[in-house]
Amino acid sequence: MRPLTPVRLRIEKDVVIRIHRRLKGKGKFNISVGQEVIPSDIIGSAQVASGFRTLNLSHLLGVKPDEVEKYLKRPLGQRIYKDELLAFKSGGLLGGKKFVTSPTDGILDFLSSKTGELRMMFLPKKADLPAGVYGIVEKIDEEKGQAIIRTQVSIIHGVAGSGRIRDGRLHVISKRDELIGKYYIFPKQDEEILVGGSLIFKDALSAAISAGVNGVIIGGLNAKDYRGIAGGRLVFPKKLENDIGISVVVCEGFGAIPLGEDIYKLLLNYDGKFVSIDGNISKVFLPAFDSSVIRKVKNCKLPPLSEDATYIDERLDQFIDLKVNSKVRVVGNSYPGVQGKVVSLDQTETLLPSGIKAFLAIVETSKQKMKVPVANLEIMCGVDYSS
Repeated sequence: MRPLTPVRLRIEKDVVIRIHRRLKGKGKFNISVGQEVIPSDIIGSAQVASGFRTLNLSHLLGVKPDEVEKYLKRPLGQRIYKDELLAFKSGGLLGGKKFVTSPTDGILDFLSSKTGELRMMFLPKKADLPAGVYGIVEKIDEEKGQAIIRTQVSIIHGVAGSGRIRDGRLHVISKRDELIGKYYIFPKQDEEILVGGSLIFKDALSAAISAGVNGVIIGGLNAKDYRGIAGGRLVFPKKLENDIGISVVVCEGFGAIPLGEDIYKLLLNYDGKFVSIDGNISKVFLPAFDSSVIRKVKNCKLPPLSEDATYIDERLDQFIDLKVNSKVRVVGNSYPGVQGKVVSLDQTETLLPSGIKAFLAIVETSKQKMKVPVANLEIMCGVDYSS
């Protein structure tokens, strides 16, 4: 009797859920509950701090640090614009006049009498929040700066991940079997969700965080690197929240495993489009970009909202009998991550070179046929709610 084979849900298509859209700072929404929205609608705006810059006025003026303040032409706390006079020192017998103009628009925040350094806070910038989806507004929380929208998405179920919910424009940066090093990461990828290949190295993750990348979707990850971003664990409770400044979803497993053809093909269709990623539950949400879905969203009723409303799949792992024509994925063995169709199943066990007896299946891929132990297969499951 052949052992039962595990079934793993990889893709759910066209499911109606709620998503959270959050302002980047303190601001206001301009929508109302029950309102229909489209991806380009600006549903709210916030004022976001842009950082600061430090100027060593002691060095620029050629004076002692504790003398700098008397040469300032603007008091602390006041706004100043680029190229306006910031500090001035009149010339004397031993030197000429010294002018210091503001290098940027900002606010004079703090002056150190010990170092003579002035800290200038950049002026806050307006950050608009687009809806990003076709949907219906269900709730607005001004205090938390978030809106909840009912919409239709397709969901990719990963095997591991880390990081809170983030969203951004999807950017496919490689083929599905490439190794991702730091040379794949650029500053222009700020706030994007990157799709890589079979494995992302630790230096690339660090570079992505520095560049402001919001998320990474990858085939595999080294177990040691994963422990580093997941609080030192490989297995942890579903409710555990962990974040290192970027969200990561691993779709295939540990080590270098190419992104599955099914997932990679779906992600290619979303290249350049708005998506959402939740590393802590290992899921990617791909909003429908067809306006016709609004009718289904209107007619679909979801359970009442709770304070921590989010999407968590609570279904248990399933095991079923493997059959001819089942679509499968190889786990372990010499072909990790390879996908194909079962064309034949042995009725008796075969003695393997390792000395272990196992039932074998012949799996046909687009390139070859291979014999694989049934224990090294999982049945690929996808759910389509479009009908």
